[in-house]
Amino acid sequence: MAYIIYRTDTTEIVSEKDYSYSGQIHNKEGHAKASLTRIKKKFDTGFKNKRPYGTFKFEYLGMKDSGNALPRDHGNLTGKMVEMKIVDVETYRKDIEAQEEVTNMMSGKKFKQSVNTPGFMSPSSESYWSM
Repeated sequence: MAYIIYRTDTTEIVSEKDYSYSGQIHNKEGHAKASLTRIKKKFDTGFKNKRPYGTFKFEYLGMKDSGNALPRDHGNLTGKMVEMKIVDVETYRKDIEAQEEVTNMMSGKKFKQSVNTPGFMSPSSESYWSM
């Protein structure tokens, strides 16, 4: 069975590796737990060493003083992380993963896609159409 780590607020999959989608899937639950521990440690270290106007890895997982944690939300980081959980892939895909409504850039029609769809694979983005 395979496992993933996801944010409970947006249901987006969280990956320790930022260069590979294969890094999101763990073969054993213990591997996912270890990865989540490393993510939390990297967040804590990055927050502690944060410079003004600088960013650090996993900053997008930090809660803001506005009470939200989305990148587009304004506010200062509080040092707390969003809640994350580990679940098997089948349960995640069937019961948890959220869909977002976006607009096809060429036709203007609205459609739903997974919140985990990369921009370059979504017909709602310019990079999808320019490849």
